[in-house]
Amino acid sequence: MENLAPWVAYLLNVLPGVALIGIIVALLPRQAHGVRILLLVLGFIFVRDAMSPHGLWTFGMVGPSGTVGPSGMVGPSGMVGPSGMVGPSGTSSSADSFELPVLWLRFTDDPVALLVMTVASLALAAAIVFACRDLRWIVLWTGPRWWTSALVGLVGVVVIALPFLYLHGTLVEWFPILDGTPLARPLVPVEQRGGTGAAGVVVLLAVFALCGNLVEEVLFRGFLQAHLEDHLPGRSGRWRAALLSALIFAAGHLFLAYNLTGVGWPLLAFTLFEGLVCAVIAMRHGVLGATVAHGGAIFLLTSGLL
Repeated sequence: MENLAPWVAYLLNVLPGVALIGIIVALLPRQAHGVRILLLVLGFIFVRDAMSPHGLWTFGMVGPSGTVGPSGMVGPSGMVGPSGMVGPSGTSSSADSFELPVLWLRFTDDPVALLVMTVASLALAAAIVFACRDLRWIVLWTGPRWWTSALVGLVGVVVIALPFLYLHGTLVEWFPILDGTPLARPLVPVEQRGGTGAAGVVVLLAVFALCGNLVEEVLFRGFLQAHLEDHLPGRSGRWRAALLSALIFAAGHLFLAYNLTGVGWPLLAFTLFEGLVCAVIAMRHGVLGATVAHGGAIFLLTSGLL
């Protein structure tokens, strides 16, 4: 079991900020729905991004023909850089600039830590619902049949995962018929993408991925997207709300992408694409469908199964 000291330090670090956001939300007028949602989004971003300096999750990229580096990309024979790829002499390599970097993400494999995170995520989701309880009636929590929404969410998992199968070079392994086509790429070994996750925590990791991303979906596809729909008139209003929720979701990763991890635009591109998929699913299948899509994709990405 890993040392839980980083988790204690993390909780003590975020507690003042969480308390501040909670006090402001509690003092807001009941009708200040937009401000309340914005503050909750900012509070969530603060809590999520604080995980990075405490080493509670790891981002990295694999550069063209290079090796892997956490929170950065490594060029051939180069050193890891927080904001890009370096060549053999430490300078930027333009020859490989047309190659797409491969983003990867890993959570801890400590079962106790994952369990604590799962419980904390459920508590945070419940707190958000309570804080926005006057808006619960405008949120689409699921489609007419919950199981249909869950199945559509699984389709969303596949859609979100496909670009990673292509970038990892594993698309042919899943779909052999594509062998010999332009979609077949050289394999990027999983060892260069953060390695495989511990088999003993796969189920717990899946549960945490669903519960952790439930928080984001309640915020972004639940209250935010529903609030925007309520204020955008016309037939295009729902689509504008979905697009805005995806754009705001991606914008919520700016500090994480450029200041904390240094992985840059690949993280923004991924979160925008993921946000669009989840937003479209949420239009008809609510928070449940979006959570299954989001959580399932993150599970596949962080477990090394892709």
